Amino acid sequence: MWVTIGSGEGKGLSVRVEGERFLIGTGPECQLMVADSKVAPLHAYFEVGEGGHVALHDLGSASGTFVNGERLDGSRTVEGGEEIRIGDTVLVPSVADPAEEVLAQALHDHGDLDEAPAVRVTTDAGETVEVIGVGEQRRLRERIRLATALGAGAAALALIGLVVFLATRGDDGGKPSPADITADAKKRTVLIKAEIPGGSSGGTGFVLDAEKGLVVTNFHVVNGGTHFQVGVDGNLRDARIAGAAPCDDLAVLSVEETSGMETFPLGSQKELKQGEQVVAVGYPASASLDDELSSTAGVVSRVEGSFRAPAADAPSYPNVVQTDAALNPGNSGGPLIDERKHLVGVNAATLTSIGGQPIQGQGYAIGVDRVKELIGPLRDGHSQGWGGFGLEFAKGKLKGAASKGVIAVPMEGGAVEGARPVAGLVSRINGAKIGSTFAGYCDAVRSIDSGQTAVLTVQTKPNVAPRQLQVKFR
Repeated sequence: MWVTIGSGEGKGLSVRVEGERFLIGTGPECQLMVADSKVAPLHAYFEVGEGGHVALHDLGSASGTFVNGERLDGSRTVEGGEEIRIGDTVLVPSVADPAEEVLAQALHDHGDLDEAPAVRVTTDAGETVEVIGVGEQRRLRERIRLATALGAGAAALALIGLVVFLATRGDDGGKPSPADITADAKKRTVLIKAEIPGGSSGGTGFVLDAEKGLVVTNFHVVNGGTHFQVGVDGNLRDARIAGAAPCDDLAVLSVEETSGMETFPLGSQKELKQGEQVVAVGYPASASLDDELSSTAGVVSRVEGSFRAPAADAPSYPNVVQTDAALNPGNSGGPLIDERKHLVGVNAATLTSIGGQPIQGQGYAIGVDRVKELIGPLRDGHSQGWGGFGLEFAKGKLKGAASKGVIAVPMEGGAVEGARPVAGLVSRINGAKIGSTFAGYCDAVRSIDSGQTAVLTVQTKPNVAPRQLQVKFR
């Protein structure tokens, strides 16, 4: 099946619906991305079933998905010819290739195809071109098909040559194995332990600067912690937070004892290629110093994209490396490593389902280029959007409090020296409502620089009126 954009930017563009699930939305994860502010990042998807039958599923977007004017509730079969509307964008599915239909209609209407009007067409390689005259379009498409066939033949010949080459060499061409990469990363990767109210949490980190004892991990690994430790070379060392960026899910920890630590070299997403092998390393969930560093190998699915977690209490990631390497609990904050043994991402999140349907092979690591942008100020003690407290998100009433907001949890070393730690339900920051989402919090703190003072509306006790507190952001 094909789907053609019938309105707005990209009108007339046709793409083929392929694969088991074909995502539609504004996010980079989508096979069909539309420029429409009313469309969600993951808005809907086509599902290709047995026998080629296609079903359209809505992913619960606020603006909804409409088929022939009726709002879609769940899913329905699509047979072609329907008018599908998402936001202000109209999509028209068709069984046949729209370009071939244009050719047939032009032949019927004009006889001489070169006299037919201009047509926009999507090539097999995904490129959109506009040709003057359908006859020229037909010839172009034939050239594209020929080039594709020749390219496939050349690839097959290259593969045969590669097999022969490897057979004669008897090795892997000099590339390190996942086991080699993991062994190299052992002294550059650390275990993170955080004591939190009522228990503990853990994750993984990597050594940013061995000489200065600086370690990087995810903010969500240390969020709300009252005491931190870093496991290096068989022993736990006390650590403190040097700087944090909750909205980018990064934190820098500092330890005094640096023996046994090695700095992890940072790579570049500009050198990373789609399909390149990568290895994700980290410690198991609830790991101890007796646990070995674990690893999973995969390939790069996307070198650079963005990712918005479906949970309201999770941050959005503006720059991620997507991989099919399995990311397991405890891997958070650990390195994603390329074939040059360089860090190319910080393992952060996985997407396990869409619209209630389970999916596999979608792991996301904060791109190393984004890490480089943020890490300088953080290592120097200048946080971004962090008031020195942990973040929990209230959903509805909380212990008699009717307001929505973020529950501020005091953290060790979080408050500026001499200041009282913030604790309670924060509903506004500098007058801006937070709501009960991570996005609301990040919008409210976006303009607050490190060292600036902000006014927080905080409810410290149930059924007691909120009060205004001045808080210096770290």
